[in-house]
Amino acid sequence: MKGITVDKLRKGLYQVSEGLELIIALVAVIGVVIATLNLFPELLLYWQNRTDAEAFLIFLDAVFDVVIGLEFIKMLCKPSSQNIMEVLIFLIARHMIVQKTSALEDLLSVVSIGILFFFRRFMLATKPDKEQHVPELFGAIRNAGNKKERESADSEE
Repeated sequence: MKGITVDKLRKGLYQVSEGLELIIALVAVIGVVIATLNLFPELLLYWQNRTDAEAFLIFLDAVFDVVIGLEFIKMLCKPSSQNIMEVLIFLIARHMIVQKTSALEDLLSVVSIGILFFFRRFMLATKPDKEQHVPELFGAIRNAGNKKERESADSEE
């Protein structure tokens, strides 16, 4: 055990966990392919019962399952805060659209999606081909306020 250091052990465990993540992503791909193939019978069933609103919700539930599965695979293959946010937004939207929910649950879902969009817009600003960074939120708000003050001062002159 002399040659094995804690850093080497951590690095090895990290590589193993990344490999397991990819294996899970492959299994998820197989599941999504199967779920996609199952969309066709669901579509036929919906077509036969197209006057029934419940049939559409069942079909929409199956479609959301595929979409959420695809987003989950993207999250596993390329983990980023933006991918996680997209998965959460789809999950909340699915819950709100497909499930029978009360007005309070709908309100909480809308507020949750609003919060996720807020974080996506202000906290996870990304540049193309760059690493994600978290800008100073209050600095950005302050700069926006200063810009408005400058514009109003210019218009007064």
